[in-house]
Amino acid sequence: MRFLQRKKSARLSAPTGSRVTTLDKSVVEWLLEENNPSIRYLTLTELLSMPPRRREVVDARNKIPEWEPVRKILAKQKRNGGWDDGRTWYLPKYKSTVWQLLILSQTGIDPAIPPVRKMCEYAFRFQMPSGGFYSGMAPNFEDDWARLAGCLNGNVVAALCRLCWAGDPRIRKAVDHLLSFQEPDGGWGCRSFGYHSRDKHSCFMGTICALDGLIEYSEHVRRKNVSRAIGSACEFLLMHRLYKADHHGWKIIRADYPKLRAPWLVGYNILRGLRAVTRAGTANDQRMKDALNLLVAKRNSKGRWIREAPWPSTTYSSFGRVGAEDKWVTLNALLVLRRLGNLSGRVFAPPKTER
Repeated sequence: MRFLQRKKSARLSAPTGSRVTTLDKSVVEWLLEENNPSIRYLTLTELLSMPPRRREVVDARNKIPEWEPVRKILAKQKRNGGWDDGRTWYLPKYKSTVWQLLILSQTGIDPAIPPVRKMCEYAFRFQMPSGGFYSGMAPNFEDDWARLAGCLNGNVVAALCRLCWAGDPRIRKAVDHLLSFQEPDGGWGCRSFGYHSRDKHSCFMGTICALDGLIEYSEHVRRKNVSRAIGSACEFLLMHRLYKADHHGWKIIRADYPKLRAPWLVGYNILRGLRAVTRAGTANDQRMKDALNLLVAKRNSKGRWIREAPWPSTTYSSFGRVGAEDKWVTLNALLVLRRLGNLSGRVFAPPKTER
C-alpha cells in the first residue's frame, strides 16, 4: 500500500506515455461552472491539482459560505456553535450538529471562518475520555450506542481532519480509540449498539466511515499503525469486491450498494468504496474490477454520471436529485478513474473466478 503521494500538476491532456488519457474538456467546464462554488473549488484543487493560493481557487472558496445550500445550513447555526440543544448532537437526524459537520466538511469551506471553527469546537464537547465520540443519546458514556461505532467515530474524525484539526492531540486520541476496536477481519462494526454486539462480521457502513477517517488523518499525520489499519480495512472491502458476498456466490450484498451518491453521510456505495481504496493506493487489484466496470458503465454519453440514491429529505439543504446528472457523483467518479489512469473509461478485465 502507498499513502500520502503528492499530487502532481494535472492537465486536460496527459503527457506522452502517460497512462492517464484526456479529461473531457466539456465535463471539466461543466464542473467549473460558478453556480456551484464547492464543486468548482474541489475540481480546481483535487482534479486539476491547482495550488490553493491561485486566484481562481481562492475566489471559489470565498464564495462557498454564500452558496445557497451552505448558507441555509449556516443560517440555522446557534450561538453555541451547534444546531441542537447541547444534550445530543446526533438527533434530530440530519438536522443536528453532527450532520452539518459531515456535510460542511465536504464542501471545501474555509475551516478558518468563525462559524466553522465554532462548529468544530462544539464537536469536541461530545468526545469521551477514551478519545471516542458519543451521540449524547444516553445518560452516560458506557450506555451510549456510539461508543464503539465505526460509523460515527470514523465520520467525525474524517470531518475534523478535512477541516484542519488532524494535528490536534484530541484527534490523535480519537484515532487511537478507532484503532482500538478494529475487528480481526479488518473492518469495523457497532458492538455497542444492541443487536450488533454479537456480530461476527464487520459492516460496510462502519468500515467505510472508519476508513475515511483514517485516510483523512493520514493525509496529515504519518503513523505505521494507522497505515496498517488502512491496509486491513481496504482488504476487507476488496475481499468482498467492494459490494458482493464472498460466501454466497458473489451476490450483491445490498441493493443500494451499487447506487451512486455523494457527498457521503453514513451510507455505503461502490463510489465511496472506490474512492477510499484508490486514495489508499490500491490500483491493480483484480478484485476492484467488478465495481470499476459498473462505475464506467454508468457514465452517460456526455461523460457525466447521475445520482441514483436520494439525498435525505429532512436536511436543511439538498445536494442532489435522483435521476439528474450530478456534479458531486461525476467529480468523485473522475477522481477514482484519474488515480487509476483510466479517464477514458475503458472496461477492465473481470476478476478471475475463485475456486
